[in-house]
Amino acid sequence: MRLRQPVDADAVAVATAVQASLAELLPWMPWASADYDEAMALAWIRGETGDPYRFAIVDDDGVLVGTCGLNGVDELNRSANLGYWVRTDRAGNGLATAATRLVAEFGLREAGYQRLEIKMSTRNHASRRVAEKAGATHEGVARSSLLLHGEFHDAHVWSILAGEI
Repeated sequence: MRLRQPVDADAVAVATAVQASLAELLPWMPWASADYDEAMALAWIRGETGDPYRFAIVDDDGVLVGTCGLNGVDELNRSANLGYWVRTDRAGNGLATAATRLVAEFGLREAGYQRLEIKMSTRNHASRRVAEKAGATHEGVARSSLLLHGEFHDAHVWSILAGEI
């Protein structure tokens, strides 16, 4: 598995992976929708969605299996949110965990952030396992802090600090 910068030609693969994983993405990802298409994927690839650091997760055969990156950047406090997802038919094989570790290394060592935060609904058990296996520290629960498709969720808050990776 490796990370690479997404390119315009990845739009089809990203949109296809999202559509193939809608049942698992819809409850947890605010950007996921039944009408997610190549144009939406292209907007993300080109940085038009406000995510400054975007990566394609690619398996050993070069197949795009998900995406990850840093968003919600707070330059003043040198912190960012770390997000990830892997298509359903490739989940459970450690790809999201490996990608999370690589993005954390990039964010803390190369981009110069002090703190990376991983937030997920308290109901998103798979994402919680990824954060835990990636070595993040569970800081607690932020009540009613995630708005997902019109419903507020309590969120687990995990962090990785510079010097911890």
